[in-house]
Amino acid sequence: MKRFLIALCLSACSLFAGAQGKHEINLYLGGSDATFTTLEDNSLNYRTDLYAMYEASYNCNCGPSFTLDYNYKLMEWLLLGGQATFSSIQGTQWYRLGNRPDLQFNGTVFSLLPQVKFHIPSPRHFRLYAYLAGGLQFRSMGPLELSPVRFAWDVAPIGAEWGGQRIYGTAELCFGNVICGGRIGIGYRF
Repeated sequence: MKRFLIALCLSACSLFAGAQGKHEINLYLGGSDATFTTLEDNSLNYRTDLYAMYEASYNCNCGPSFTLDYNYKLMEWLLLGGQATFSSIQGTQWYRLGNRPDLQFNGTVFSLLPQVKFHIPSPRHFRLYAYLAGGLQFRSMGPLELSPVRFAWDVAPIGAEWGGQRIYGTAELCFGNVICGGRIGIGYRF
């Protein structure tokens, strides 16, 4: 999957090599998926009310998330685009009270989000940015009874791009119900 995304990114970049720098493609490796955080918040470790003893608790492990995004520059400081994020999650659902058996699950999470990105005026080889994104998230969580489609949002209040004008590194802090933490990646502007 990772090799396919890299090959897709490089082939798209070679098609538009003569453009005026209005397009950018970024490939990110991110931290934990926010579905992991949402499920873990239901655990008794975080809740102290009596009702929580009767609700399901979760022990989860989340793999890294992969994000591919595309942006088109409308103005020097404003870009419109979208992002696609993929991650996997595994874990166990269990109940504190009752004799229900533990339930093992494996799942995948895929998000498609249109986004608005703002470039903050900064030096040429170190650019700061922020973005807002909102869209849909598709979840396949095996035997868990979770909604397969839900509203998804992602906000990066601060991000940085460094390096050249065509190929650059990028890192951002983000939160929302898609990614909780940060991402680091590489981008190509054409």
